[in-house]
Amino acid sequence: MTLHKPFLILVLPLTLAACVGPARMDAPVNDDWRERSEVLEALTLWEFTGRIGVRDDRESHSSRIRWRQRGEEYTINLWGTLNAGATEISGVPGHVVLLQEGETPLTADSPEQLVYEQLGYELPVSQLSYWIKGIPAPGESSAPAFNAENHLVSLEQSGWQVQYLGYTNYETESLPTRIRMEKAPLRLDFVRLDWTLQP
Repeated sequence: MTLHKPFLILVLPLTLAACVGPARMDAPVNDDWRERSEVLEALTLWEFTGRIGVRDDRESHSSRIRWRQRGEEYTINLWGTLNAGATEISGVPGHVVLLQEGETPLTADSPEQLVYEQLGYELPVSQLSYWIKGIPAPGESSAPAFNAENHLVSLEQSGWQVQYLGYTNYETESLPTRIRMEKAPLRLDFVRLDWTLQP
């Protein structure tokens, strides 16, 4: 599968993933998983910046990312891959808009539909708003695994394998700083995540 042009804005070079050091796992603020997952699920006003990378069996690319979540409303900004231009994906349940520099805005009923129509493959945008915080998405079974400090280190959901390779403490909880998501032939890497939480 060849990645189409819009996908060039969703991505991190393999060299970056290869050079990162050992996983950093700060002690969780709350070592009880049920209580911690409830705290994380209740976080609905947040923002992070970092880098996102993607590879398939032929190519790999990288981009900077900023994700802002305000309840059910989200805005995802991506920059910096092969001069593809700045891209913004914004939406609420039932409506999403993709704006790319120099292109006509595109709309769809769901982010997954829009990504599939434009890029030709599945990208679990709706689940990502949960996985990125370190909890399973609701509604489907998952297979979580934990380390000795009771951090979530991996889960399987909707055909995706999600690995949590780094955490650090942010105010009320520990949040991921490095995540790998795989569903053959795709691999997504989120690294250097820097979180801002709002009360």
